[in-house]
Amino acid sequence: MKTPTSFMTVAFIFFVFLYSPAAAQDADKKKGTVTLPEIVVEDKFEEEEFAGPVFTGTNTKTKITEKGINALGPTCRMSVPRAVKLIPSVHQQSVDPLGLGDISNYHESFRFRGIEPTGGGNPSTPVNVENVPVSARPGGGANIYDMENFSSISIYKGGVPADKGFGLTNIGGKIDMEVKRPAKDLGFNLKQTLGSHAARRTFARLDSGMLPSRTSGFLSYSNTAGDKWKGKGDADRENAMAGLTQKVGDKLNIEVFSIYNKAEVNPYRPLNFQQASSLGENYDFDFTDSPSDYFYYEYNKNKFEDFNIFADIEYAVTKNSKIKVKPFYWNDEGYYQETITMKNGENRIRRWDIDHDLSGLQAEYTLKTNALDFDIGYFCLEQERPGPPTSWKLYKVSDGRLVFDKWQVLSDSSRHRQQTPFVSGRYAIGAFQLEAGMKYLNYSMPEIITYNTQGIPNVSYKSALGMATAIEASAVAQSKDFHEILPNAGLSYALTDPLSCYFSYGRNYGMSVALYPFFISQKTTFDKKGITLQDLWDNQKLEIADNFDFGFRYITDRLYVVPTIYYAKHRNKTAPYYDASLDATFPAAIFDAVAYGFELEAGAVPLKNLSLYASFSYNRFYFSEDISNQAGDIVPVKGNQVPDAPEFQVKGIASYRIGDFTLSPVVRYFSSRYGDILQEEKIGDAVIFDFDITYTRSFPEIGIKKMDISLSFNNIFDKEYISIINTADYQTLGSSYHPGAPFTMYATASLSF
Repeated sequence: MKTPTSFMTVAFIFFVFLYSPAAAQDADKKKGTVTLPEIVVEDKFEEEEFAGPVFTGTNTKTKITEKGINALGPTCRMSVPRAVKLIPSVHQQSVDPLGLGDISNYHESFRFRGIEPTGGGNPSTPVNVENVPVSARPGGGANIYDMENFSSISIYKGGVPADKGFGLTNIGGKIDMEVKRPAKDLGFNLKQTLGSHAARRTFARLDSGMLPSRTSGFLSYSNTAGDKWKGKGDADRENAMAGLTQKVGDKLNIEVFSIYNKAEVNPYRPLNFQQASSLGENYDFDFTDSPSDYFYYEYNKNKFEDFNIFADIEYAVTKNSKIKVKPFYWNDEGYYQETITMKNGENRIRRWDIDHDLSGLQAEYTLKTNALDFDIGYFCLEQERPGPPTSWKLYKVSDGRLVFDKWQVLSDSSRHRQQTPFVSGRYAIGAFQLEAGMKYLNYSMPEIITYNTQGIPNVSYKSALGMATAIEASAVAQSKDFHEILPNAGLSYALTDPLSCYFSYGRNYGMSVALYPFFISQKTTFDKKGITLQDLWDNQKLEIADNFDFGFRYITDRLYVVPTIYYAKHRNKTAPYYDASLDATFPAAIFDAVAYGFELEAGAVPLKNLSLYASFSYNRFYFSEDISNQAGDIVPVKGNQVPDAPEFQVKGIASYRIGDFTLSPVVRYFSSRYGDILQEEKIGDAVIFDFDITYTRSFPEIGIKKMDISLSFNNIFDKEYISIINTADYQTLGSSYHPGAPFTMYATASLSF
């Protein structure tokens, strides 16, 4: 039987699609025009509305505007995945109202088209800034961005163009953010948020304006803190960002940006499936407040300090050509500390110390003519481990305190290395827009040398390396190289003035290094069978996905509708599985998988003061073969949807202006999903409603350019549901589950001078 809430959802979504939702402009504004072959789209929806496609694009891309980010309220200001959660085929769930504790297997918790782009063992993030990766995983790099410092977020799904999506993975797609440049005039923005569970956030940004030296810059600072909504513990985060631009003559432009972030977070304790099945009884289940308990909340915390710096140096060689150079660097230092249960059933506190960096460069030459855009360039990257882990220390709980037990793993600090030359071109002729390109991926996995830790006390990682005298010969692996050609091609055709269609193909890639921790935790078992890490390491392969998209775009000055169908074939997909002949579980890159689905994205301004946006998606992602282990036993997974991937999602947001007030209801529906590939652990569907009301005025007589006062309500019907599922694409049993946050409320005041 349908609940009243479900009925309201269906009615709301029907209304939204009837008018076909958000990203256009009012009737009295200039009508959007498209000029070919220069491929210029003149329309204000990208500046004024929530989100929108590009009319002449040859791939599946959506751009979220600053308004779209702001409409989702203060809880999306520090979490990139939460800022894109309304886009079709993006499945993002949260346990933490502030978004600082939304971690699954040390990665952000979200999926593109059912695909987990941050899957366990992938040492990368799907989020780029200005087309380069300026953070990584695992560690503290997920929540180092204040969304107030970014003007837009672009989401590429399916095949990624050759000159986009750089980094150690783009298997599910890529997110790219554009920095909000320094304002032309001197300005200051101050924002204060207070909310449920002692939440508070202060944000300030100062823009210098353009100085006589043709220099401009900005500096921002934020401080965020809040208690957990259940159990003991809290989150505290400080963030600063600076930007500087300098014009030198008529040809050279230099832009430099830097981010500093420091965060300490007590995570939430997950449920097992039995507890999740009785959610009402276990909704508030969490860590304890007893220091004598292994599940004491202070024994479970994450603490990281991050710093990055990146630049965009552009030199105009001629009127139609330029050279761009983008160097970048990121450092991350901190630790995960958590309760684990050993294979023998005993509990320990594990501390994973992390201190790693990333550096690289993107350089390209761009030539533009009347009908052709051509790019040729080179990208390189070095990223220090982890992952996989370089060290784990175990502690026992004794007399209410932690006592060092032993080193669980100690290995050298080696690096991932990637070199990627690329070429890309776009050509327009009449109503056609053609695009094609190719990356040549040259990637080297890090070598691994594991040391015997017998007799090494509780010292730092560097000291422990200096004290190590023996190597574990069976746990050594040499670096492994991969070479792959990654082509892409696309075609867009303008059928009429408002209607175009497009087709795209692109090959994406991903890499998992999860094998090492699996091997270390079961080393005794592998040693008995005479299997070394090198034996398994040699079988590692890149996961490759061939993506095909076909869609239409109907875009006018008041309406757009974008339906898309897609198909993807994945090979060498890495999945952990249990081998009964070895009595061991480990990941192997030997599986094939298929993804296909349908997406509908739409936006409209049916009334002068009403903007609408909605999306619908149907996503299937499954293994295309049963899995067999070395003993010949069959695990029947063929055709089963991967875990934590709902087949249906419907989302919508409306923005209605009444005088100085703007009302913005948000609704999200996701269908049932599973916590395991055998589909024995089913999690039901859910409908979540949010609401934001904002009062906007300006007071130029006292120097206030804009004042916003808003109230944001999340999960307004206090729905109890399962949000994050800690799992892998192939997981038989043993997944864990997080309840979604209950009703929360936030008040925000913002002043711009």
